[in-house]
Amino acid sequence: MSERTTRPALLRSAVVPLVAAGLLAAGLISTTDRPARAGTRPADEGPVVRVQAKDRLAPLSPYLTGVNIDQWFGNSHGLWDPVRDAPNPEVVAKTRRTGLGMVRFPGGTSANLYDWKKGIGPTAERGCQTDGSANGGAGVLDSVYGPDEYMEFVAATGTEPEIMTPMANSTPADAADWVEYMNAAVGTNPRGGVAWAQRRADNGHPAPYGVKFWEVGNEPDRVNSQNYWRSTDPVIAARQYAFGGSQAQVGQRLARGCDRRPAASAGDGKPGQQLTLYYPPAVPGSQTIKVGGAVWSEVADLSAVGPDEKVYAFDPKTGAVRFGDGVHGAIPPDDAEVRADYTSGPKPGFADFYDAMKQADPAIDVCASWAPVTVASGLGNASFAELMARAGRAGDYDCVLIHPYTNFLRDFGDADWETAREGHDEHMLGEARATSLVRDLQADLAEHSTGQAYVGISEFGALWFGGQGDVSAYPSWTTAMSHATYMASQWTRYAQLGVPWVLGNTLISEAPTGLRAVLGGPSTYVYTVDALVREQLAPMLRAGGASVRTSLDGNPQVVPVEPEPGFGPSYDALTATATVGADGKLRIVVVNRHPDQAVTAKVVPAGYRHTGQAKVSTIAGEDFTSFNGIENPDDVQLEHSTAKAGSGDFEYSFAAHSVTVLELSKG
Repeated sequence: MSERTTRPALLRSAVVPLVAAGLLAAGLISTTDRPARAGTRPADEGPVVRVQAKDRLAPLSPYLTGVNIDQWFGNSHGLWDPVRDAPNPEVVAKTRRTGLGMVRFPGGTSANLYDWKKGIGPTAERGCQTDGSANGGAGVLDSVYGPDEYMEFVAATGTEPEIMTPMANSTPADAADWVEYMNAAVGTNPRGGVAWAQRRADNGHPAPYGVKFWEVGNEPDRVNSQNYWRSTDPVIAARQYAFGGSQAQVGQRLARGCDRRPAASAGDGKPGQQLTLYYPPAVPGSQTIKVGGAVWSEVADLSAVGPDEKVYAFDPKTGAVRFGDGVHGAIPPDDAEVRADYTSGPKPGFADFYDAMKQADPAIDVCASWAPVTVASGLGNASFAELMARAGRAGDYDCVLIHPYTNFLRDFGDADWETAREGHDEHMLGEARATSLVRDLQADLAEHSTGQAYVGISEFGALWFGGQGDVSAYPSWTTAMSHATYMASQWTRYAQLGVPWVLGNTLISEAPTGLRAVLGGPSTYVYTVDALVREQLAPMLRAGGASVRTSLDGNPQVVPVEPEPGFGPSYDALTATATVGADGKLRIVVVNRHPDQAVTAKVVPAGYRHTGQAKVSTIAGEDFTSFNGIENPDDVQLEHSTAKAGSGDFEYSFAAHSVTVLELSKG
């Protein structure tokens, strides 16, 4: 393994004892109950940013500002240049500038049916893929940007890889083969069978990639959209995710190759048609196949039947349904829809994937992804960690991943915003709830895990899901200061909680104007405010060291313009975190989320004697709606300055809607 792949183990071993010691809640930034308007000073000493420089919380992760990539197909929004057969140099340059720590592949929902074996080897010989969104709603997808191309991008950008291996249409053996392909040395074959390391070498990559971080499945708790073969009952689905099982499928269309669009399940009038069940294997004899609504019969041998017999041959292992040619068995009528009732299974669960993947490479981290964020998705029921503990497997997972998104439609019940300020307020109110989900999951693992399991985040951000209405009151919200301060607030929280790796938003937007992305879409790749904040934090993350206890006393409160039931009457104006780097420097990050007022606070670097001079970096913009776009690529900038900090405590005025980093050196 390279230094890059062994470093995370040090992070993990240091973080877990802190969790077990019950420091989770204490690591959160504290607030007071005293309401105050930002920009005013309470009657007493506050607000105070208090840093306990000698009270180390957790190693500072270089992967705190990682990113998800929301699609591999279509050259990943221009990340891959198929003409040059290389990463897009502009995307590489801008990605390196941001200082991103980690990049995920092949992505989230769209990758839930990804077949990695179709994505390697000569491009012209690669297979097709099925979109995992809505069970294949986008039709047939390409495999041009595959695992090897992804690792070429990782090498070019100096980032750490993280791979999501799908469950719905793959097996533990498939996942273990992938681990071997990425990590095994040529000449070794840890599990027998295909020599995947040699296959990688034949594809031009003799040296092992050394991918440390792996997750099994994406958002399996979203039982109404990403359940695939599993039950829509979250209690049942949780057990199926953990341990596998069988599940009845009713009235399900059949696939035609990689195509799962509705039209693909209809007969095309040709002889010898073959369609496939979505989720094989099937329990033998459990299937009922209907063509145009009429039940057809299974036969063992099509060659033994006449031309008008409405029959099919069936392979329960592969789920293949083969029809006649008009001589031996009838041909399904043109446009007649083919559907199936059957029992899918037995299917494997996480525990099976974990065992196989660890056999392929014991040094990797294999992460579970069952982490509900709402009651509808199973929050409040037995957790993944509880289920594993009850089964005597409390140590058989390395981490649990959560996607603590703020979903405006789901969380606030609105389909639009009446004003831009309402959008800004919902960002900040939702951010606090997202943090609580992560904190609670850490506590759950501390209670039920007997290993060194930790919580990671492979997606987060603030967004609209389904039913977004008119947001013309705040059209720039996706890449404006509101969203940037949301992201920065989350990073301050997660640094305090010691989360080893955090992947937020997506790298490149589909649209040139940007959508929750680090870079805008092709072909301009606008350097968004999100990118600027990552660039601003990069020196701190590269410096290593540890986060230190940071609290906020007398934190001013901001009252939303519209009451939001269930979210409290106000939100904190400030969030903060601090680190002491391996270089000995103290860096204090303060995010002022107030939409229009600066906050002057006393900064108390307790236990740290400094020179009295602070280096300052600031990202602000003229308004909380300010953003960088195609027509205004530099409206918001990262500015550097210095400030006198006296001999100990000092005051600093944090601009409205800003992210500020104060860097102090030892005196």
